[in-house]
Amino acid sequence: MALGENVNLKDRIIRKTVKGSNTGKASNTNITNKIGMPSPDPKTDTYKTKKMTFYVKEELLEKLYNFSYWDRRSLTDAFNVVLDDGLKGKNIKPRK
Repeated sequence: MALGENVNLKDRIIRKTVKGSNTGKASNTNITNKIGMPSPDPKTDTYKTKKMTFYVKEELLEKLYNFSYWDRRSLTDAFNVVLDDGLKGKNIKPRK
């Protein structure tokens, strides 16, 4: 007899084994109010930020990781510093 031949999963009901509330981390009011909303704590790095996806060259990403490590910053904070310094003195007009 092959391993698992005597088990018929279609006849069994799989139940949750976790006791307590059904809330996950995303619904915790201390972290976020709604999914996608920023954390209400202004001390966090992600306060009043948006989540976006970018394609970055590997060597630039490695430099960013190194900068954040040696400057003792979070990666988010290091990215914001580098972006802010890179845009200083540029003529930036708001989009319509």
